[in-house]
Amino acid sequence: MVDVDRWRAAEQGRRRLAERLAWELAHPDPVAPPDALSDFVAAAAMQVRWASAIDAQTAFDHAPRLVALGGEFGRVEGRGGVIVFVHCLEGGMDDWSLVVPYEPFTGPVLVCVDDLGDHCMWISEEDPQAREALSRLRTEIELAFTTRTTLITRGSLPPD
Repeated sequence: MVDVDRWRAAEQGRRRLAERLAWELAHPDPVAPPDALSDFVAAAAMQVRWASAIDAQTAFDHAPRLVALGGEFGRVEGRGGVIVFVHCLEGGMDDWSLVVPYEPFTGPVLVCVDDLGDHCMWISEEDPQAREALSRLRTEIELAFTTRTTLITRGSLPPD
């Protein structure tokens, strides 16, 4: 049996981590070189190979649908651009939070899962498979926001 209190604490920690990562990416140090990661992001993010990052693949597949259909997500806007975070909670092994630079779509895409604690997976464009997945994610996130706007306009979703 799963210890519910430990599970909830891990989930809350993952959500806080993702939201802090989004804030850090949106508000980079003004004296740091361009594209430099904050100390916090650099310490938390671990580059992973796309082929071995099953949780990241799940997050990439599901996040656009959650954005489009009213799932839990947020945006942080700052000098570093608009960063979107999406939380998934299915009450099982597929719990994740995704942090995506949206405008501009450059920078690290990060996936947080409960088992990693204070760390997250960094999906990098260095791997051809990851590059393709990142390109597909960008397109699907853009389409998700278009779909969301349409659903809100029709009254199918509450306004943001």
